[in-house]
Amino acid sequence: MREGLGARAADFPEQPGVYLFRDAPGEVLYVGKARSLRHRVRSYFGSPAALNTRTMKMLNAASDVECIVTDNELEALILESNLIKRHRPKYNIRLRDDKQYPYVVITTGEEYPRVNIVRQPEEDDHRYFGPFTTSGVLRQTLDLLRKVFPYRTCSDTRLRAGGRPCLHHQMNRCLAPCSDAVDAEGYAEMIEGLVRVFSGDADTVTRELREKMERAACGMDFESAARYRDQITALKQMNERQKMIASSAEEQDIVGLARSGDLTCVTVMFMREGRMVGQDNHSVAAGADDSDGEILGAVLREYYADAPLVPRRIEVPCLPPGAETLRQWLSARRGTRVFLHQPQRGERRRLVEMACRNAEVYLAEMQREDPSDLLAAELDLPVTPHRIECYDISNTSGGGAVGSMVVFEGGRPARYAYRRFRIREVTGPDDFAMMGEVLGRRLDRLKGADLQVAEEDPSFAAAPDVILVDGGAGQVSTAARIAQEKGHAEIPILGLAKREELIYRPGQPDPIRLPEDSAALRLLQQIRDEAHRFAINYHRQLRRRQGIRSLLDDIPGIGTKRRNALLRHFESVGALADASVEEIAAVDGMTRRVAEGVLRFLGEHRDRI
Repeated sequence: MREGLGARAADFPEQPGVYLFRDAPGEVLYVGKARSLRHRVRSYFGSPAALNTRTMKMLNAASDVECIVTDNELEALILESNLIKRHRPKYNIRLRDDKQYPYVVITTGEEYPRVNIVRQPEEDDHRYFGPFTTSGVLRQTLDLLRKVFPYRTCSDTRLRAGGRPCLHHQMNRCLAPCSDAVDAEGYAEMIEGLVRVFSGDADTVTRELREKMERAACGMDFESAARYRDQITALKQMNERQKMIASSAEEQDIVGLARSGDLTCVTVMFMREGRMVGQDNHSVAAGADDSDGEILGAVLREYYADAPLVPRRIEVPCLPPGAETLRQWLSARRGTRVFLHQPQRGERRRLVEMACRNAEVYLAEMQREDPSDLLAAELDLPVTPHRIECYDISNTSGGGAVGSMVVFEGGRPARYAYRRFRIREVTGPDDFAMMGEVLGRRLDRLKGADLQVAEEDPSFAAAPDVILVDGGAGQVSTAARIAQEKGHAEIPILGLAKREELIYRPGQPDPIRLPEDSAALRLLQQIRDEAHRFAINYHRQLRRRQGIRSLLDDIPGIGTKRRNALLRHFESVGALADASVEEIAAVDGMTRRVAEGVLRFLGEHRDRI
């Protein structure tokens, strides 16, 4: 086989391009780029002693090699990045973590922009800022900023409908473009200030607000002066959340690397206006034979391929091979020149060392005894499961049936990847059929089944190392049958039954009983219980909505549009009944008269609440 591939490589052109190794079924094993395709690919078929272990394993599994010619090395790098993203080859160095960090999007492509939190930036006319480490801190920051920049949060439908301003305008949290209280030019000026803050220019905005406050005070407009004072305080509180750790105001990312055997961790620190605004830790699928430079080059290509922002400077502990081509690609992604730099001394070197120390801390956490390793050993799994997906069903005698998918990565919950399913095809209390429907819909969206859909949702694109179902032999048998039908029979399937906590596997009549103090069993129990909690909460949420929906149908003056608006705003009948007339009247499409009628009706039917 090696001789045949080597002979084929000898016919490759001496031009830049990308090459792909495939196995017998046609799956892509490895994607690489080359200045000379013939020279680079032929190097794989020289002396085996010159190859590392990872490359030898790839060649042993390969049955075909092909190439794609490009005009230059930069085009080859771009194509390589796209193909790795699409095929996720087994033997490429790549980020293990599919974490989707929150970004702020300001919808500058609209006449009256909104501000939202998203996990997946898109290629559109909007402005994206981030990533941020936690959505909780980000929401607190936005809450403070909205006191300074009262942007709208209503839907486009509500904006076009116009009418009386909502409660947010009365609380000075919205300029109310829906009621023509502000024109497009005035609203755009406010949004521009918010963009400047997220771009790192908060100090200038604060100075401008202070000047406005002083002018208002001198003009005896103490109400406006007090409002500017509160806005300055809000910006100050936001700035105090961010620690100043560098004198340079330049936009830069600091990259750190830590390794131990086959374990590799990379840390990226985000520096904006001299402040560290976040940090991103990743484990990397790399071999012990891969050099630090090779790992960094692969990580930077994958990391910045989807990033909405490429900073002006990227500081690294060592330069990767082909650094100049990588720099050109990064510059093309940013639109202006990017500096890829290995600092030797001074402040930037200190920051790189700090990033490396953070990577070492993350590596130490990974090296602690991982129950996933014990799980692989005790159940004789083919690989140590990094990603475990668990499924559960919740319904009431077949009614309001839902399914849940929870994901653990590296033994920890990956909540960004949780998904919920409403049962569509099964009627009646048939848990087996419901489990089959949920798992079938999930596997349909796995890479290879529907690539376009999978790329829209990275959680569905990542293949599980183990599928766990809540149940015994029946649920496991159903899951195994669905996996076989969908072409994913290679994924190990486990079932964890309640009460005796026995583990079931397809085709094995006798369940496995692990010791009660087994860390592997505790991991499975934690995942199973999390899937059960997630499914129950979704089922209860739908039941609450159905309850409020049926009650709202009986209230005079509440039609479909108003009912749906109230459903979106209030999660339960009790919450609606406890609301004030003003809060109900602030909902889209409601008036004070109708709100009073709603509360009067609910007061007369307390027995149904």
